[in-house]
Amino acid sequence: MPLDKKCWVDYGITLRKRMFQERKFDITISIEEIKSESNTKETLTRLGKQSFWDSIREVKPGWDILFHQGVLTDFDDSAEKISQVTFRLETSRRQHLERIIEAQ
Repeated sequence: MPLDKKCWVDYGITLRKRMFQERKFDITISIEEIKSESNTKETLTRLGKQSFWDSIREVKPGWDILFHQGVLTDFDDSAEKISQVTFRLETSRRQHLERIIEAQ
């Protein structure tokens, strides 16, 4: 089932702003924090499944909402259960942040 657009669009924007404010190219967040911060209706069990995050990481249609907000995802796919996810700025946003940092 594709992502609920509204909460994940908002969360993607929040993540991007947070990385820019903190001057970080990536942040790692627990699934408990993701559930709370994103206001998703997904259960913690579902958020802990690799299949949920695989579709997002692979930017599959319907699952590409975070990508369109400039955010890529990664996680330890050797883990039995996903406990945290790393969010990274996509290339053009990363380059923009690099210019901001260099200008300081």
